[in-house]
Amino acid sequence: MDFLLIFSNNERVVIEVDGKQHYSEEDLASPKKYTEMVAEDRKLRLSGYEVYRFSGYELVNKAGKEEVQNFFNKLLSKHDIQCDHRSAIAAS
Repeated sequence: MDFLLIFSNNERVVIEVDGKQHYSEEDLASPKKYTEMVAEDRKLRLSGYEVYRFSGYELVNKAGKEEVQNFFNKLLSKHDIQCDHRSAIAAS
C-alpha cells in the first residue's frame, strides 16, 4: 500500500498509485500480475479497508492535480470530515 489513512472513527483507507509494474512484465500486460493485485485488494477489503487506486499516468497528466483534489474532497465528504482547504493547500 502506498498510503494508509486512518480516520478518527477507525475507518481505514488505502490509496494505491499504480505504475506499470503493477500490471505488466517487460512492458507487456500480465494477467498474473493483475490477478495478484486484485487478490490483494479483496484481502484488504475483507479486512475492513477501503481501497482506491490511481494510475501513475492519471496523476502525471495535466488534470492529475484536479483529479486528486476532487477525489479527496469526495472522500472526506463521504466520511463526514470537514477540511479547511486553505490549511491543506498551505501544507502541501
